[in-house]
Amino acid sequence: MEKHYKGKNCIVTGGAGFIGQNIVNKLISFGARVVVIDNLTNGAQARNINKKAVFLKGDVRDSEIFKKLPKKKYDYLFHFAAPSSNALFLENLSSSIDITITGFLNTIRYAAKRKIRYVFPSTGSLYNGVKPPHTEKAVLNPNAQNEYAKTKIGLEYIASIFGSSVNAIGLRILAGYGPGEKHKGRYQGVVYGFCQTMQKGKKPVIWGDGKQRRDFVYINDIVDITLTLAVNCPEKIVNIGTGSDISFKELVSLINKYLPKKITPTYGRKPKVYLERTTADTKLLRKYYKKPFTSIEDGIEQTLKSL
Repeated sequence: MEKHYKGKNCIVTGGAGFIGQNIVNKLISFGARVVVIDNLTNGAQARNINKKAVFLKGDVRDSEIFKKLPKKKYDYLFHFAAPSSNALFLENLSSSIDITITGFLNTIRYAAKRKIRYVFPSTGSLYNGVKPPHTEKAVLNPNAQNEYAKTKIGLEYIASIFGSSVNAIGLRILAGYGPGEKHKGRYQGVVYGFCQTMQKGKKPVIWGDGKQRRDFVYINDIVDITLTLAVNCPEKIVNIGTGSDISFKELVSLINKYLPKKITPTYGRKPKVYLERTTADTKLLRKYYKKPFTSIEDGIEQTLKSL
C-alpha cells in the first residue's frame, strides 16, 4: 500500500480533525502529496495539520474553495469535513445538517467531474435498532436513528444516485478512538474521554446502566483500513469495525487496570434515542483487509500513553 500512494495527489477535507489528521500523516509518510481543506471549527487547529501538507483554510460548503486548490490531477479525495457525533449535531442542528449535506454535494461533484476516487465516512450509528452483528445489507430502522445517523444515511443515498458517474466508497465507521482527540473537548469519544477523566482521578459519567456495548475501533486501524479500501475495494458501502464489542462498565474496568486505579463511574439518564449496541459484521471488510485489529486492551494502553 505504501508504494501505491507514493507520488499520488490527495485531497483531505477535515484534515485537522481526528480521523483526517491521522489520514494526512499516513499519506505523507507514504510519500503522497496532500492538500488539506479545513475551516478549523469544533476545536480543530492548524497545528494539528502535518507541516508537509498544503493547507487551505475554508469551508467545503463554499464551492469557491476548490478553485484555490493547486492545479494538478488528483487521485484521491478523502472527505472528512463534517460534525462527527450526534452531540455536535444537537449543538447546532441546522448548521450541522447544512455542512454535512452541502459539503458532501460539493466534494462528490468535484470528484465525479474529475474522475477522482472519493472516500467518505458514514457511521455505524445507523444500525441502532438492528439486531447485531450488523451487516451492510441489514434493513435499517429509521425510527431508532438519531439526527446524525439519519443525515449519514442520506449521504449514502445521495452517493447511490450519482451511481457509476463517481468512483465512491462509504465507510460505516463504528466507535473510533485513540490519540488525536484532545481538540474535541467535551465531544471526545467514549474511550478517550473516559481515559482522560480517569487518569485525572475523576469519575466518568455513563448514561444508563453501563450495559450498552460498542465495537470500538482504534484510529490506526481506521486509517489503514480506509487507505486500503480506497485502493482495492469496489464495494459501495463497507463496515469499519472489529466484530467485537465491550460494555461501558467493562471499559471502565479495563482503564482502571491500566492506570491502575479503582475508580467507579457515575450514572445519568439516557436520551430517548440512544445507541444501545454496535457490533460490526466484518465478512465484507475481511475480503479486502487482512491485518489483525488492535485489541481494545492495546488501544487503551496507547491512548493513555498519549495523554
